[in-house]
Amino acid sequence: MVDNLAADKYSVPVESIFRIHESPCKIVLAITGGGAEIIGELLRHGSGSATVLDAVVPYSMEAMDNFLGRKPEMYCSEKTARLMAMVAYQRALDLSKGEESAAYDVVGIGATCKLKATNEREGRKHEVYVAIQAACKTGVITLKLNADRTREGEEKIATFLIFNVLARHCGIPEVDLPDRIGTEEERKEEITEKYESVSGPVGDLLKQKIYSQESPYETLGIARIDLNGAQKKEAKTNGENRENEELQNIRLVFPGSFGPCHRNHVFMAKLASEKLGVPVHFEISLTNVDKPPIDFISLNQRLDSLRKYGNETFVGGVCLTNAPLFLQKADLFPNSTFIIGADTFNRLFDAKYYGGKVDISAILRHFREKNIRFLVFQRKSVHMSVNPEILEFCEIVPMGEYEDDGISSTEIRRKQEENKEN
Repeated sequence: MVDNLAADKYSVPVESIFRIHESPCKIVLAITGGGAEIIGELLRHGSGSATVLDAVVPYSMEAMDNFLGRKPEMYCSEKTARLMAMVAYQRALDLSKGEESAAYDVVGIGATCKLKATNEREGRKHEVYVAIQAACKTGVITLKLNADRTREGEEKIATFLIFNVLARHCGIPEVDLPDRIGTEEERKEEITEKYESVSGPVGDLLKQKIYSQESPYETLGIARIDLNGAQKKEAKTNGENRENEELQNIRLVFPGSFGPCHRNHVFMAKLASEKLGVPVHFEISLTNVDKPPIDFISLNQRLDSLRKYGNETFVGGVCLTNAPLFLQKADLFPNSTFIIGADTFNRLFDAKYYGGKVDISAILRHFREKNIRFLVFQRKSVHMSVNPEILEFCEIVPMGEYEDDGISSTEIRRKQEENKEN
């Protein structure tokens, strides 16, 4: 058995802990499956309140579902670690409200592990995923453990990985992983890393979500990104204070998650552009009503699926926003037509998106005031629940003009995950 991990020898150095506490970093930790020892390491020497805002261990499936606000596709995966980090980051923002925000480096860290278990089945994988979410950065590291170690040994490794992610962010030296993690033939263990960064205007879209709970229109923002291979162009707007003339001239908007963009999206965009004679701007809201915001690794993947169409004449660009509701989108894109599918059309007045109460008359009045139109594309197997009042604002594209083949981004993602596993 490859294991000689004495607790005193393989603890995080106390001087490194204090260097973390001396940094401006404020964190919320969310850890499950292993590595929770890092919470004690950060707190047991004193001054822990200088760094730790909150720490949670959602260990059961029910606790994890509650923490994320949804059931994850897998409980131990890179994607779930990123989701945990994003929820932790939003929690950190909430807890740091009222402070001098510029003085704090607010961070969320999520870790999900599958470590050695008693009487585990043969061939069960041992994995560690650690993610970090900051204002303008998402990162995740992955380690697949292959050597025969004790549970205690694997816990130490997970703890060190979590600490090193935090240490790197704070600009202090990382600690050496115990037990020679590496790529020796008998282990083939390797740490893989992904990091994506964005500019300040994009990062601000996540910050504003917290501050806009009671006044949803005061802190709406847009960051515009060109897809034609040129340098990214970004602009920010607050409510009616529209500072960028290009944003004011947008007339055709295609909201969606585009995770990924697929051929039906392209068909819809092309046809809409031909009908109205203006280019399409794809809109992705980083914030959502019923699930965590989009992290920057996921965002870049979605933008990559759109970039291949950047030079097409029907494409005007991409707008990133923090406006999940069409009420808010109407405020950001007045005098515009929104491209939507049948399923989105059916959800326009779903009460769960409006805090459980929906005032249809007020919504329609807002659309009318903002001169909003909808171009609605039908979808196979989706029955459209047509409210006669909304037809005033809609043009429904006949199935003869557009044939939906039933493909969805969810199905594409599922097949991609299956291919990774194989």
